[in-house]
Amino acid sequence: MRLLALPVCFLLIAAAADAPSVRAQQRPAAAWADDARIDRLERWLKAVARHEPGSEDQEAIEVGSWPQGDLQRLWIDVDVLLKLMRNPGATAFSMAAPRQRTPQPIHYTKTQLRRLRALACAAVGIVADPRCVESKAAIDLDPDLRRLAALIFAARSGGDGDNDILRRGALLHADVAMLVIPGAVEPASTSPPSGPQRFKMQINDGRQTDFGQVAVHWEIARMVLDYVRPGVDRPAPGRDEMVRQWYRATATWMQQVEDHDSAHLDRAREIFPADPDILFLSGAQRETYAAPHIQHAVRSAVLPYGVSFAVSSDRGELRQAEGFFRRALEIKPDHVEARLRLGRVLGLLGRHGDAARELRQAMASVDEDVLRYYGELFLGAEEESLGQYDAAFDAYQRAAALYPAAQSPWLALSSLGRRRGDRPAALRALQHLFDLPSTGLEPDDPWWTYHVAQGRNTDGLLEALRRPFRAGHER
Repeated sequence: MRLLALPVCFLLIAAAADAPSVRAQQRPAAAWADDARIDRLERWLKAVARHEPGSEDQEAIEVGSWPQGDLQRLWIDVDVLLKLMRNPGATAFSMAAPRQRTPQPIHYTKTQLRRLRALACAAVGIVADPRCVESKAAIDLDPDLRRLAALIFAARSGGDGDNDILRRGALLHADVAMLVIPGAVEPASTSPPSGPQRFKMQINDGRQTDFGQVAVHWEIARMVLDYVRPGVDRPAPGRDEMVRQWYRATATWMQQVEDHDSAHLDRAREIFPADPDILFLSGAQRETYAAPHIQHAVRSAVLPYGVSFAVSSDRGELRQAEGFFRRALEIKPDHVEARLRLGRVLGLLGRHGDAARELRQAMASVDEDVLRYYGELFLGAEEESLGQYDAAFDAYQRAAALYPAAQSPWLALSSLGRRRGDRPAALRALQHLFDLPSTGLEPDDPWWTYHVAQGRNTDGLLEALRRPFRAGHER
């Protein structure tokens, strides 16, 4: 999150609270399906097959245009489709809406169920499943669905089974969320939800500027990936490397663009509890939530009844961040950025000796200028808090040398001069700061983007994730 009061919006995802409410206790709005839902599911399946990952193509635009209610019902129908892919003979289906304890039956007519089975058979490659061949499901397929079946059968021949359509579905919905409708919010609905709900608060300079519902594309994507079964008979997404890549890349993107979603990382940790990168991102998110302007915005937010943010006090968030960074370092002791941020968090918690030790250890192996710059600033602050003024002065000077057009080291040096009672030194540092515009150097202070620096490798992660699923690429 933003550590300077810059006029850029921060996006934070809220979830409906578990506290009882009239709306949460009502039954789902759509227990009976209509033909339009099956039509939409068919269009979804075709869009999944045609979409070029990483592009804002027609398929992504179409799915991105569907309203929230349609997406909630799609969430139900996709789940049924995935169950039929694994068991084409299934006839009874039920689902519990989020925060609803008792599953409710989902009813389809015989004609709708026949269509659903045909779609499911196409999604598994038809000829790969004797039950689909026996039921003559191919009769109900148009040319586009036959091409989809051939694509999936080819993927099965390559050893990926029916996971291909699941992976492509997650990529499609991620692309819709990232490329087609970022930032869009709708007024919160008063109707009983038939599927998951997602709320977003937009803030600027610590104040709430907008609040509303957002489309549940991330929820659909996560649900689809929960069905991945890599070489086993039952879903096991935690054993799949592509699922791991997907969570790492998409969570990194969320932090880069300040579209924070705690549920996303919560699910990532459930599936991959020992992944150091996911633990690192979890710590960085909690470090962000401790920022004063985020704390102020969350505490002063005006929210609908039954909706709350999963954000605790600043110290509570910092302690959570510390825990995540420590767990990441237990698994990967050479994770320099996790150690550097751990040092900063410990300093903010007032444990300056521990902070300085972690920062010195991180600085011994850091190899990126931007991380070295952060480390010198943080170490200088901890040395200053410990009364080691000469060491603090040296650290700030090293930070200034790394980025000559940066303002932060000179502000720190001026503050240090005042603390030491050296007024001339404080004034010299300020004068240097005022003279920076006349040097001809473009303003360049990495501190301005510290809150999103953990996302600086987003493009590379997304490219590596999408590349195997693009047309013409041999996997």
